[in-house]
Amino acid sequence: MLVFISDLHFVDGSAGEHNPPVEAFEYFFEDLVSIAGKDSNQIKEIKIILLGDVFDLLRTEKWFKFDEDERPWGYNEAKIEDHANEILSGILAKNSQPFRTLRDGIKNLKGRCQRFAQCRLESEPRLFYIPGNHDRLVNKYSSLRVEVCKCLGIPRDWHSPADPFPHTHEDLRYGVFARHGHEFDIFNYESGASYTLPDYERVPIGDPITTELVARLPYEADLYLQGQGLSEAERQPIKARLQEIENVRPLAATIEWLLYRLQQEEEPVVKEAIESAINKSIVLFEQLNYVHLWYERHDLSANPIDEADKIQTFLFLLKRLKLSVLDELFHLVDRVKGAGFFLKDDLREAAPQELPRLDPRFRYVVYGHTHEPLVAALRSDPPLAGDLRPLEKVYLNTGTWRARYYQASEDNSFMSWKNMTYVIFYREDERTGRMADFETWTGTLKTT
Repeated sequence: MLVFISDLHFVDGSAGEHNPPVEAFEYFFEDLVSIAGKDSNQIKEIKIILLGDVFDLLRTEKWFKFDEDERPWGYNEAKIEDHANEILSGILAKNSQPFRTLRDGIKNLKGRCQRFAQCRLESEPRLFYIPGNHDRLVNKYSSLRVEVCKCLGIPRDWHSPADPFPHTHEDLRYGVFARHGHEFDIFNYESGASYTLPDYERVPIGDPITTELVARLPYEADLYLQGQGLSEAERQPIKARLQEIENVRPLAATIEWLLYRLQQEEEPVVKEAIESAINKSIVLFEQLNYVHLWYERHDLSANPIDEADKIQTFLFLLKRLKLSVLDELFHLVDRVKGAGFFLKDDLREAAPQELPRLDPRFRYVVYGHTHEPLVAALRSDPPLAGDLRPLEKVYLNTGTWRARYYQASEDNSFMSWKNMTYVIFYREDERTGRMADFETWTGTLKTT
């Protein structure tokens, strides 16, 4: 049994309280035990793969106290590593209970499963970790890899922290090829298709966007309100509401979400704070040396709509975000969306392109990154020798365990609920009378 989860985005809490609760892990392991106990299953092994964006080193306010050269897009590697260790320590301390539950769950899983006669595990359950774009720094520095291995309970005979973690997980027994998927997001992967370690270490524009725009906006709004004389008790719920911007997907939807927030806030001083924070965040973002260099590389005059144009269009719309021009801005956003600037699912398009370079026995391509669970039929290839059934090729996305905001279809409002998705594959000899197969589970929890 091969189990994938991704995009847990554990954070240090400075930019918002958004961590998955310990109860989610308790439920997860209860469900795995229940699946292992099914009469139709004969589980031989359990491998759990954390498919990226587990440790979020970008969604934090702590980077703001360091010079640009000491942030993830700077050049002072020694300082960046020190600060990344400090932030990772905060993440681990903030989430000590969920991580303990994860380690204990793996440790006790074999004993719990083997209460069922049909479940005879051939080895101890194992945990694998694949880094994504938000935990890029984990893989870059061995000191962080040491702490991650301790946190996840990964012994050296599973993976030595002296070596970078792999960026793919491949298992022909299950017909599964998996990666985080940010490789196909032009804003979160800064290299080509060679997929070497240096490719993954290059800084994508998504790093400063996440920190300097998304995480900074509530921070700057809070500073503005503090300057207006509001107490911490008055500011805290306002900042917490704005910090929900972290759960808005895709990036372009943050503009409409901020418009919605402006409409919902009743106090004029809060509206002023949002407008001021947007302007301040954009100014600071555009002053970054990294951003100037990124524009030089990506602003291609020969291409009518290049990557730089999309970022510049996004910032142009953000700059115009004022209550006085809401109707005009909604119209502009609709036009941009209509032009398809930000709506394309690049991972969905990339999945079938993986197939030609893979062994034909791979049947499933698995990504995370988008926070959108998905199962999509790609194609059916002719049967392999000795088999009568066609090789069905399928793309699956592992979603997220974080809350998400969704825009209503009938107006400009937004609603939020929590999600929890995992994807399970079976070996051919693990399901009675059936070929290797898969199942996905997505739970939704709405609280008021």
